[in-house]
Amino acid sequence: MCPVNDDDEEIDYCSQFRIPKLENLERCTELRALHLRKNLIKKLEGLDNNTKLEEIELYDNRIRHITNINHLVNLTYLDISFNRVKEIQGIDQLINLKRLYLSANRLRKMENLSTLVNLTILDVGDNKIRKIEGIETLVNLEEFHAAKNKLTVIEGLETLTKLTLIAL
Repeated sequence: MCPVNDDDEEIDYCSQFRIPKLENLERCTELRALHLRKNLIKKLEGLDNNTKLEEIELYDNRIRHITNINHLVNLTYLDISFNRVKEIQGIDQLINLKRLYLSANRLRKMENLSTLVNLTILDVGDNKIRKIEGIETLVNLEEFHAAKNKLTVIEGLETLTKLTLIAL
């Protein structure tokens, strides 16, 4: 892992370090933003003490499961696009989440999103989703990206009156 300081509020290490795992972050209790794009991270771990985190960007890594972040209730931005995630799970307690990016993963189903009522942007494009369902509670959604899926059924959009952009 790259060097971190106890009082860091933002960590931004992208691609040049090819970080294989999250390490040494437990002491960074003031951390608000974690940007680790284009690394080799396989697992979300070591964030137990980082309860002030508002942004996590792990775009283009090797993550298979969304775990160990449900306690990060101050999170407003989560980007786990271009990974290997098969299921939307472990984020139902992130009720302050406003922007969620899960594009280019291996998702087959829309699930476990109903509690994320503050979402304004949801991107699940470029997956293997056949049916859009269970999003009727996302009443603050302004942008919904679901293009490049295997869509055959779309349900629940009629309650989303704030939508200004739909990409199917």
